[in-house]
Amino acid sequence: MGKHTQNCTLIGKGVYGTIGVDQRSRLADGAHFHTMIVTSTLEASVIEGDKLVIKSGIVRCDGDIRVSSISGSGDIEVGGDIICDEITFTGKLRCNGDIVCSGNLSVNGSLQGTRHISGQTVHLNGVLKGHDINSRALEVHPLRSTMFSRFDMDGYEDGSTVRHITAVTVEANHLQCQTLTADSAMLRNGSAVESATCATAIGIDRTSSVLLVNGDCQRIHLKTA
Repeated sequence: MGKHTQNCTLIGKGVYGTIGVDQRSRLADGAHFHTMIVTSTLEASVIEGDKLVIKSGIVRCDGDIRVSSISGSGDIEVGGDIICDEITFTGKLRCNGDIVCSGNLSVNGSLQGTRHISGQTVHLNGVLKGHDINSRALEVHPLRSTMFSRFDMDGYEDGSTVRHITAVTVEANHLQCQTLTADSAMLRNGSAVESATCATAIGIDRTSSVLLVNGDCQRIHLKTA
């Protein structure tokens, strides 16, 4: 499999080593790659391959993305599911289906529209909007920058919302959640949970709240940042 540099608008069916997308392109069904590097706009019905690398590019996929890893920065919009080993991404990631990572998922920016998210660890710096999360460790931290309002970058200062969380450890800031089940959970900066079930400990700062705490766990009063 040799290097394929994209010089036209259609990437045809076949098996490729490296595909470089440096102009608006469409990936045909049945195209498989070892590495795809997107510096422009890529459209596809499905994306299947090994490494998907986005360098300030845009990826729009109507169906599923099935790759070993997603990395880089830019904008990803997926109509179906994302099935992968690992995600390390900066920017906006919108997925109407499930995100299933066998390894770790890390996003700096926004992760929105997902139904189910699973990964060994889920780390989000920014805004998370989803239905339910299942992971070993979940961390949610807000992004704070004056550039958001200065450059009309909407959405990055919103709070995160997840209906159901199941994890071993949870560290959340500015998060709204209906039900949370964890071994231990630390909630800060205006987090609000309707019902939490913790086996070991639950920590809450003075700006956060939990309506109902289930389980005989230790209550910890956290300092407000």
